[in-house]
Amino acid sequence: MVSIKMGIGLGLWHQGMPDAATLFEYIDKAEAWGVDSVWMSDHLLGTRPEVAVLPMMAAIAGRTQRLKFGPSVMMLPLRHPIAVAKEIATLDFLAPGRVIMAVGLGADEHEAAAFHVPLKQRGGMMDEGIAILRQLWAEPDASHDGKYYQYEHVTITPRPANKIDIWVGGRSDAALRRVARLADGWFASFVTPDEFAEGQSKITTWAADYGRAEAHIETGSILFCHVDADGHKARRDFAAFFAGNARRPPELMLARSAVGTPEECREILQGYVEHGLTKYALWPACPPSQLLHQLAYYAHEIAPYFEQRTLATPTR
Repeated sequence: MVSIKMGIGLGLWHQGMPDAATLFEYIDKAEAWGVDSVWMSDHLLGTRPEVAVLPMMAAIAGRTQRLKFGPSVMMLPLRHPIAVAKEIATLDFLAPGRVIMAVGLGADEHEAAAFHVPLKQRGGMMDEGIAILRQLWAEPDASHDGKYYQYEHVTITPRPANKIDIWVGGRSDAALRRVARLADGWFASFVTPDEFAEGQSKITTWAADYGRAEAHIETGSILFCHVDADGHKARRDFAAFFAGNARRPPELMLARSAVGTPEECREILQGYVEHGLTKYALWPACPPSQLLHQLAYYAHEIAPYFEQRTLATPTR
């Protein structure tokens, strides 16, 4: 049996970032209310305020005892994989078994340009970076001679006592092939149930082509979410959250989000579960003043519904 777990998002503050005290209360309540995991948006540059993921993950590690956490997703090509391997291994030492690594290319070309990372090289750099993370976490004396990274006799300590799963984000064919070849999980973001099902199907086919037909590849998705006892109000508030957002217009995001009453949101999420989703991360689409109120809806009126349901067989 495969359980269905709920995570929450932290970041993408379209209506202003909460203060530090509110963020910590958000984390504390997630821990107390049984939320499975918290996922942090990774942006290194930009006018919209965002916390840096690695310091925030360290704060969560030190503040909680059970809550899992990870980036969603870390722009791995913008960082050297040796440094990332060391930092993630340290987080795993501080919070054993609670770090989930998720990587992707990132959607902001300006960020890649600022770090002098050519857009066409990002895919190759990420493939190589994933291999390096796995090697450095497993081997006491590692050497690598690749196209983008080279090193000899590198050791990081402490190394993770157990395997750290690496999830891959994105929904392009290149990203889905990367999941099929290399990943422990696929973390879709802001897709419809049909798009999620299509991605799942491609991963299954390509995993078999790469000799991974028996691999257990988990599948999850990030969804913006706004819950209210009045479903019409929930949809009005959701539209206001994305008003004027050219990249994420309200009508596009509504089809890729869970919005409405608790019952309506559960029904929307069930559409993903029926296509094999095992982990969902609800991302609050609300101003900072409503953040904790939304979390209460997620933890008390959505998560328990799915905790009582499991998939009969793994999706792989």
